[in-house]
Amino acid sequence: MKIILLFSFALGIQFSLFAQNIVFKGNIEDVPRKMEPRDTLDCAYLNVHYRQLIRKDKLFPEELTGSDMVLQIGEQVSKYSNYRFLVNDSIMTEELRCPKLNITNILNQATMRTKNAGDRSVVIKNYPKGQYWVRVPVLLNKYIYMEREPVFDWIFTSDTLTVLGYLCKKATCLFRGRYYTAWYAPDIPLSNGPWKFNGLPGLILKVEDADRDYSFECTALYRVDWKSPIYLSKRKKDIETTREKFRQAEKAAMNNPNAVIGNSGLVTVPKGEKIVTKILPYNPIELE
Repeated sequence: MKIILLFSFALGIQFSLFAQNIVFKGNIEDVPRKMEPRDTLDCAYLNVHYRQLIRKDKLFPEELTGSDMVLQIGEQVSKYSNYRFLVNDSIMTEELRCPKLNITNILNQATMRTKNAGDRSVVIKNYPKGQYWVRVPVLLNKYIYMEREPVFDWIFTSDTLTVLGYLCKKATCLFRGRYYTAWYAPDIPLSNGPWKFNGLPGLILKVEDADRDYSFECTALYRVDWKSPIYLSKRKKDIETTREKFRQAEKAAMNNPNAVIGNSGLVTVPKGEKIVTKILPYNPIELE
């Protein structure tokens, strides 16, 4: 029996390809070509960029996965997602409208733009009203769940710190198994921040957990003076579930990646052969 060893590098290439939400009709080079349908939920009036660092494996504490994320804030809805994928989607939307451009070249350029882009999860706040819409990739699958807006029991202190030129105040809390320290800017009176964070009387510009497994720091913020839609897009193969069931599925996938990859339908394995992958590190942001 032959054994196929599927390295994380190969998986990373596939992740980049499948991250592009594209619908093709007929032959790959035929037109019309378009992105999957997207709903416009709101328009952003403020963009807040964060450098997000994640320690995926406790056994290698110096190895951190960096992602350039952006929080798009609208009048009703805000969206936290990967900035490089956001830019790539915008570029591909225009390229796919041009029949003179070769689809293979478009895909190759998209793969290069999103190579090593990092986190591909999405959090949309106040959609539906009072809830969060969350999409998280796990290996070759993407899970979607909704939850009521989480409550952070912040404890306020008198400490201050300057972040990106803004005088910030300190607050701490325990949230789903992790102790966080956050720095928020009272001069920006928005109860918002990276990922799911909320509930402070000012925009959160920096936050990290006690072990520094997860950290977020603002790198830029600016008003949006052009029409900048906040999109909601879904793939037909996205798995809709609950937060509790997602956590179970994520842990199971890390312990047995073979099953996820084999059942995805995205990897073809010849009869009599099998995929072998090691157990993957499991250090989720939510421990409870």
